[in-house]
Amino acid sequence: MEEGQSIYSGIKSCYARIEGVYVEPGRMDLAKAAAHLLLHLSDRERGYTYDHSCRRIPMTDELFKARSKYLVEICRKQGGRDCDEIEELVNETLRSYSLPSWAREMAARKLIRLSRLL
Repeated sequence: MEEGQSIYSGIKSCYARIEGVYVEPGRMDLAKAAAHLLLHLSDRERGYTYDHSCRRIPMTDELFKARSKYLVEICRKQGGRDCDEIEELVNETLRSYSLPSWAREMAARKLIRLSRLL
């Protein structure tokens, strides 16, 4: 995965700037992984995502799989405690192309929506 602008995490991410929603920043845990997976699934369904320069690019199945599996790698690099559980959730998501309801509930708590002032 290339380095650069965060796509999903933090208020300065591509998602925050373009979509008005982002994943709470910080160390990767199961809830944050679920939030990322929820956005990955949304990208896959609509057919596009963003690169690290916030340009719209196709969300292919290969990119969906790579980004999803990268969540486990991030967890391991950060020395996280939930890495095995994250790997199980990623594998289940890749098999079913959906998040279990318990993971959706968890993800909702880690997604932050920006309100737009009119």
